[in-house]
Amino acid sequence: MGYAAKALKEAHNSMNVDDVHDLMDDIAEQQELATEISTAISTPAGFGMDMDEDELLAELEELEQEDLDEKMLDVEGPMDPLPSVPSTSLPTNPAKKKEEEDDEMAELAAWAN
Repeated sequence: MGYAAKALKEAHNSMNVDDVHDLMDDIAEQQELATEISTAISTPAGFGMDMDEDELLAELEELEQEDLDEKMLDVEGPMDPLPSVPSTSLPTNPAKKKEEEDDEMAELAAWAN
């Protein structure tokens, strides 16, 4: 115990009560500053404000529509070239003569009666 008493006596000789009070004041100030910093960090920026959820949803839909419009306008041409139009004319079917048509109609009329 003698060593402990001697160590305390030496520690107290190097300390001053005013220095201890100053040190405690500095510690209290630093704790207050740490509390303020902690409060500032724990409060998300911009989320403390009251926001209308419908307004935010409308703004999101507007942004999505703008993005869609940009994508719709950014359309490239066809990847494969289109075939050229044929330059030859199509073959025509031989037209039936008027008499042949009249004969066929008469035959149909006779069959129907």
